[in-house]
Amino acid sequence: MLNLNLDQLNPEQRQATTHIDGPLLILAGAGSGKTRVITTRIAYLIQRGIKPESILAVSFTNKAATEMKERVAGVTGPKLAKQVYLSTFHSLGADILRRDIDALGYKKPFAILDQGDQNAIIRDALKEFRLDPKIVDPGRILSIISKAKMGFCEPKDLPELRHDPLTQYAQKIDGFYKKALKGLNAVDFDDLICLPVHIFEQHEKIRQKYAKKFQYVMVDEYQDTNMLQLLFLNHLVKDHQNLCVVGDDDQSIYGFRGAVAENILEFERQFEGTVMVKLEQNYRSTNLILDAANAVIANNEVRKDKALWSAAGDGEKLRYIECDDDREEAEYVAAEIERYKLDYDLDYSDFAILYRVNPQSRVFEEALRTYSIPYTVLGGQEFFDRKEVKDFVAYLRACANPNDEVSIRRIVNVPPRGIGPTLLERISEFAHVNKWTFRRALNELARDPSRVEGIGHKVSDKLSDLVDMLDDFGDRFEAAEQDPTVRLAELGRDVLKRTHMINHILSTEKNPRIARRRVDNVEEILSSLAYYQDRSGGTLQKFLTRIALDRSDMNDKSEEQKGVKLMTLHSSKGLEFPCVFLVGMEEEYLPHIRSMNNPQDLSEERRLAYVGITRAKRHLTLTSAATRMRYGKAEDREPSRFLAEIPPETIDIQRAGDAQSLADQREAQNQKYLSALKAQIFKS
Repeated sequence: MLNLNLDQLNPEQRQATTHIDGPLLILAGAGSGKTRVITTRIAYLIQRGIKPESILAVSFTNKAATEMKERVAGVTGPKLAKQVYLSTFHSLGADILRRDIDALGYKKPFAILDQGDQNAIIRDALKEFRLDPKIVDPGRILSIISKAKMGFCEPKDLPELRHDPLTQYAQKIDGFYKKALKGLNAVDFDDLICLPVHIFEQHEKIRQKYAKKFQYVMVDEYQDTNMLQLLFLNHLVKDHQNLCVVGDDDQSIYGFRGAVAENILEFERQFEGTVMVKLEQNYRSTNLILDAANAVIANNEVRKDKALWSAAGDGEKLRYIECDDDREEAEYVAAEIERYKLDYDLDYSDFAILYRVNPQSRVFEEALRTYSIPYTVLGGQEFFDRKEVKDFVAYLRACANPNDEVSIRRIVNVPPRGIGPTLLERISEFAHVNKWTFRRALNELARDPSRVEGIGHKVSDKLSDLVDMLDDFGDRFEAAEQDPTVRLAELGRDVLKRTHMINHILSTEKNPRIARRRVDNVEEILSSLAYYQDRSGGTLQKFLTRIALDRSDMNDKSEEQKGVKLMTLHSSKGLEFPCVFLVGMEEEYLPHIRSMNNPQDLSEERRLAYVGITRAKRHLTLTSAATRMRYGKAEDREPSRFLAEIPPETIDIQRAGDAQSLADQREAQNQKYLSALKAQIFKS
């Protein structure tokens, strides 16, 4: 017996749920209950006599697919739910290939290569064509080949990369790469969708088999689909057109992954006879938050018109806080988290700090640690856990302390100096036998490399350079302790130059955007060091000690799960929090500097702002800084253009300096509790 109650749905949800045959576009605004509609519609189809095994529901992540299975089981019971095909695109493609990959000349079973295997093939191709990997970056080539697969075309046919100098090389290597994969009887991740499309196009009987099997197809988060996935779906449904897609063009924010917003915008043209249902009632946020979100996104010219509303009332106004600099911004947010927690009886886990790019998290992490506010970073590592940050900090520690073996062992082959795990073990054994520190062993081997097998002149020269550098900067940082006019951040920058760390990151990171982000992370250490010296006049050793102490206070993982959540706007999609701080609302952050001159990219940045605003359930604060430390220097900033798009009647504006400090708030709260306690004592 199905546990199906349509009375729990609003009129639009009920209309979407009870539509059976023909194409259906469900425009599901943020917080509009789309998952309930999907699961209830599956149950409704079964109730109307449709076999559960003929229903296909596709999502983008395993987590979403698992949640969908659980919810469907709650309505239909586990037995019927198990018969419904609930999957991700890639899992579905893999199942098709397991059954029919031999139609393309592959053998069963086939292998799925990871990125390391893919890169190895690309490097082999570079050798074959005598191309220099320093000029023709293997990671970029693989990225172009992947993008071509998502567009179901060849690299030379990608319009956005027509003038990219690497496209000609990608076109040349593409054939080698595909041939190598087939020779290995292997596929890559993109092939899990690309190859089934090839099968459908080349073998009509196989296509018909799957089209007949899946009579009713549903797709969640349709705004995130790419051209290849649209082709895949077309082949499945072109005989019966029973395709239901659920999505929101206003939340299409994954263009960098190949998502095509036009798939949802042009759905009615692509599928004749489409019925469109708009889910505009929001069950998450208050009306003032929704009014702000509606006003911002309305500035995008190409979109499906919709306006979210809530039955929960207007709620409190949004707040926009203008801060003097990024430190004041972080301090203000920390103070407000404590105030809201006390005033509204919230838990730390009810708070989220959202930002555009990962390096923005550092200053907030420091502020939260300073005031013992638990937190966790979602969608990325904590700042001081990132490899490039740990490497640079290890260099600073090795300069400050010649006996820090852990740090020296970490950086002895960063950047590479020809000291792999085997040679590193021999050096360690050499130090142990002679009862020397690891640093002393390096000094000795720099003078006489013959004492350890495997150290040739090339490695020896690099060891000598490393030892000389550590000695030099050890002396310079020690001298700086006696001379406060010496800028520690400038010495740190000299360490970066001497070690060539920046060049190492740029040359080894395959994705240029990620490489730039990693460089920014390293530069943020210099900004933090400069600020620490200006504020406390401390030494390098004290700065490093502070980092160690701050980190040790956050080791309780159970507490982290209960803490404030820090994440990028991209990572926040699908989440909600009672209290949200949308920080760094500045030009070049949001919208991002790379998107400001391209109308299409600018529209996606506005959609990011919309996603951020609609994460808030009750309280939303937006902040910006007039100046921000970047690369150790103060940089003037301009408020984001998206702030001007928020209706003035929905938002209050104030300066951060007008707010009560965290220390004052805690003192006031303590006095409040003390007065209440005294009153209770005297009363008794």
